[in-house]
Amino acid sequence: MYLKKLWVKNFRCIKDVTIDLNEGVNILIGENNSGKTAILDALRISLSYGKQWRDIYVSLSDFHIDKNDPNAKIGDIEFHLYFEVQKEEETGIYNDLLSVVDDKGKKEFQLHFRYFIEERKGNRRLKYKVWGGDNEGQSVAPEVLDLIYFVHLDALRDAVQHLRPIRGNRLGELYAQLVMDDKKQDALAKKVRSTLGEDKDWTELIKQGKEKVNEHLNETTIRGKEQTVEIDFLPFEFRRIVDNLRVQTPVYSDTILEKKESQKYFELHQNGLGYNNLIYVATVLGDLKRRKEVSGDAYVSLLIEEPEAHLHPQLQKIFFSYLNTLNKIGFQIFVTSHSPTITAKAALDSLIVLQEQNGKITSLSMKKSDLGEPNKTYLGKFLDVTKSQLFFSNGVILVEGISEALLLPVFSRIMGDKYDIEKKGVEIVNVNGVAFEHFGKLFNSDNNSNRLSCRCTILTDDDRPGNEEISSRAEKAKELEKGLLRVSLAEKTFEYELFKAGSNSKTLLEIFKSMHPIAAKKINPCASIEEQADSFLEKLTANKAKSELSHNLAVKLAEDVEARKNFTVPEYIKAAIKWVSMGE
Repeated sequence: MYLKKLWVKNFRCIKDVTIDLNEGVNILIGENNSGKTAILDALRISLSYGKQWRDIYVSLSDFHIDKNDPNAKIGDIEFHLYFEVQKEEETGIYNDLLSVVDDKGKKEFQLHFRYFIEERKGNRRLKYKVWGGDNEGQSVAPEVLDLIYFVHLDALRDAVQHLRPIRGNRLGELYAQLVMDDKKQDALAKKVRSTLGEDKDWTELIKQGKEKVNEHLNETTIRGKEQTVEIDFLPFEFRRIVDNLRVQTPVYSDTILEKKESQKYFELHQNGLGYNNLIYVATVLGDLKRRKEVSGDAYVSLLIEEPEAHLHPQLQKIFFSYLNTLNKIGFQIFVTSHSPTITAKAALDSLIVLQEQNGKITSLSMKKSDLGEPNKTYLGKFLDVTKSQLFFSNGVILVEGISEALLLPVFSRIMGDKYDIEKKGVEIVNVNGVAFEHFGKLFNSDNNSNRLSCRCTILTDDDRPGNEEISSRAEKAKELEKGLLRVSLAEKTFEYELFKAGSNSKTLLEIFKSMHPIAAKKINPCASIEEQADSFLEKLTANKAKSELSHNLAVKLAEDVEARKNFTVPEYIKAAIKWVSMGE
């Protein structure tokens, strides 16, 4: 079985959110305070129920407070876990969780938690109820809960500490899973004991030390009540032996060593944090894989917070490429991240985007979005690190090229502080052409649960050569306009609109003249503004100078207060910025 859906209510920053999950890898991404850690902690609380080693509990401070309503009643915290039945024999093993969900007899497993506050004589006490299946009150046997196992790696994990040769360390857990048979464990331990116990040098050393201790002990105790001690090797039980294994990394490669005895080793504390974390995660993955092999009916999962910590971008890519191969390994992986590098490398369907808008947390599982397979194929190929930042934004503007991407932040500041798209967390995505449909479907679904919850604007040209109708390409962009998606069309092109607006022509001609003085002189200053704009656009295109012009204009507007004061932002650009930043 695997966890296919998680429903969380009234827990920390989350009022009510349902997350559809994948059988293998699930990557929860989003901006800070969008609920990623809350979701992982909800899983930790639920999956550790009934265990002696629990390290997290619900407290009174975990109840959700409505930011939009100071008088709102505090609701019960609820966690509802829905598991997919993959094999019929699982229904007998997890019978306490069994639920029949439709008239056709489809089955699933359910595990429910409800935490509530009970007030009595002025005291507030936290109470809870846990049940399996459909009916509240249906108990879950400890034997069933024992089959649920997970490992949590927090964001501030100390790999060196967790791999130290002490009782219960991760390396010991792995080796304990490799040898499950008690008799075989005893036989292996006896080999260690006999090796040391039969060595004359060791036995003589132990004897000398014991005599020294007893000599002094005899002189410091009451006559007639003398104490003596016996010193021997540790009992060397199997688990104590494997708990004392240590991890080292070799200094030299085999290719430059003549004798293996010449090899030297780095201790873990001599390694960098990044590589130690990779060693730690690899050890945990080995442990979990072995557990699933030994106990195929158990539910096993790994919860990782911010695996990008201490890993440079190239290592992040390698690590997540490997995680993508683990989809069929038999256990679920839940990852939280705000790394665009990881997002760009992950399989699109494994992404779950958490967003906070107006105090409300929402979730979009990409496999449940309105994206078709062609859209997913395109985005999977072209979502690089820069474009992936849209998943962490408070709004998105989709543009055709670099010119708009360079100038829009400057234009938004000219419009006023409340429209400043950088301060608003708005991301500009240059689609390098006209692939608006693939991106637009992330925002324009009529179904709220199938789209991202932030606003989006497509900023593009209508490409009309004269007074004709807009181009078919622009028409297709307009057809995407629904949901949270708006489309702003420039008359002809971006540069044409800039030239016509207000008194911008003077500034643009000055810049163009400094770039291409001969071409600039051919623009007739006595012609109408429309004719000048057409001539300007023609010569700009002929000289392939659009991006250079935008760069120079951005610099001038940033440095020249007077030029910025007199510059007019075209209306279609104003409309795009107002919608995405303020919803106007």
